[in-house]
Amino acid sequence: MANPVMNSIVKDWSTQQTTPAGYPAMPGYQPASQQAPNPYGGSTNPYAQGGAGNAAQNTYPAPQGAPVYGVPQDQQGAYNDSMASYEAMMNAPAADAVDRGTMTFDDVVVKSIMCFGLLLVGATAGWMTGIVAMDVALVLFFASCAVTLGLAIFIQFSKKIRPGAIVTYSLIEGFSLGVISYTFESFFPGIVISAVLATLVVIGTTLAAFMLGFVRNSSTLTRVAGIGSLAFFFYYLVTFALSVSGMVNMRAVNSITVFGIPLGVIIGVLAVFIGVLCLVRDFDAVKVGVASNVPVKYAWLCTFAIMTDVIWIYLEILKILSYLMRRN
Repeated sequence: MANPVMNSIVKDWSTQQTTPAGYPAMPGYQPASQQAPNPYGGSTNPYAQGGAGNAAQNTYPAPQGAPVYGVPQDQQGAYNDSMASYEAMMNAPAADAVDRGTMTFDDVVVKSIMCFGLLLVGATAGWMTGIVAMDVALVLFFASCAVTLGLAIFIQFSKKIRPGAIVTYSLIEGFSLGVISYTFESFFPGIVISAVLATLVVIGTTLAAFMLGFVRNSSTLTRVAGIGSLAFFFYYLVTFALSVSGMVNMRAVNSITVFGIPLGVIIGVLAVFIGVLCLVRDFDAVKVGVASNVPVKYAWLCTFAIMTDVIWIYLEILKILSYLMRRN
């Protein structure tokens, strides 16, 4: 689902200070009207001297160690030192995003690979636990769900970005996915690989469409994604409670056909669509963050948002395929 923290952060990114040309301001940028006065006085040229008729004239740097006309004798050493520092600064290589400590696309990619790798490790552990002892796997599954829910809430509403919590979430959530995947696979052989491939196709298509400009983030898309993900959250919460209590048989409800299509498939397709909208918003958040030179720590939050939406899409595709296989 959409990460609620991303909403407020992107608003901060979009209101970040810009230069007069409209580009994102670099760290420490100040408009000319707010810059400190020239310590040498006069014009913006620190080496300008007042001349006849108060006209500013430029004096050029003299060779190192030579006396500089217009500079008092007792200030010659300080002047030469300042010029040496200025020349060293001008000859130094330009600072890149790493030197400035700002987020780059590589930061998001590397952290995403790491978190999805941990997710795969946890999924493998959950799958193997299901093979060895399914009863134990189910007990650990409910415990891991409670832990990941608490971690997700903590990560989303914490005032600080918590890389350790995100890494832990990836590993434990992976265990839950492993148990779920093994359960579906035991009833519908071949469903997991199909769901994984379908998820990769959806993510790849969404990313390609975003990069080519076929889909763009907007205020309307953000509202639809937020409202839709929140609606599905409460829908699944209510249906889970009704199913556990025995008041409603959700399997029978989802098997009801509408124009020959199971209701569960229709709901699942709508849920995948909401997940895709959330992914578009996540990709746009990364793009805006990089352009705004936000601190590198926000790459963790972008990774967390993308990972939760990918998990959401995978689970929905898994359920859609189960309804279709059940009919066959």
